[in-house]
Amino acid sequence: MEINKILVVGDKYSEYANGKKALTISQLELLAKLPDNLFPGEHELIAGQGVCKHKAKKVIDDIGNNQRLKRKLKTCSVEKLASEHKNRHTHKWDERNILIGQAEKVDHKLDMYALPLVIDDNCELMGDHQTGQHVQGMLLVEACRQAFIAVTEEFVYQKQSDKYYVINSMSIDFANFLFPLPAIIHFEFVEKDVNERRGRFKARMSVMQNQTVCASMDVSFAVYSAKTILVKEGELAESATEAVVSPSDHFNMEQDCA
Repeated sequence: MEINKILVVGDKYSEYANGKKALTISQLELLAKLPDNLFPGEHELIAGQGVCKHKAKKVIDDIGNNQRLKRKLKTCSVEKLASEHKNRHTHKWDERNILIGQAEKVDHKLDMYALPLVIDDNCELMGDHQTGQHVQGMLLVEACRQAFIAVTEEFVYQKQSDKYYVINSMSIDFANFLFPLPAIIHFEFVEKDVNERRGRFKARMSVMQNQTVCASMDVSFAVYSAKTILVKEGELAESATEAVVSPSDHFNMEQDCA
């Protein structure tokens, strides 16, 4: 018997779900409370983007409490989303704002890694309205930023927590719309120069969906001990403040206002 697949996305991607073999997580939550004959055959649920973990857990519990429905719905993908930890090496405190899953080294010779894209409806970059059916570009920029920090911290610095990352340049190209479907970030170190004082890196990332490159980023960054950079940052902050509040500048600002 053929198993139909249904994509499950976050509520903010309701425009995408409309008219497709897709449900928002809230729609699935309601269906899980209704008679199981709404699903005439077996279906496999595929977790897409935007699904928040607490709603995923709630839906899994509701389906689990209905044995007949449980036999009709294969929920492995949604269960995995609900149970797996996101990447904790991103320097983010709130898990909702973490946009990537665990990194996996996929090619030791070429120093290449892969990380799943995992967007939560409630993340900081989804706080406003979503335009159209695709994933907004700034989410991909932030996901790539998190990716280079996470991979470097886990695989170069062995999860040391006293590191401070300084971005020198970021360049991103958008090639295709990325939709709220499963997606992978492919990461590759292009250059590494590490000594006791600092590390300098160049890396390249590609955001892939259905074997298609949707966005690619080149980044150059440096890594220092937090103690070293915080002292320098404090000195620069003091200097910048003095430049603004010094008497001569204050006079010029008053003249501008007049």
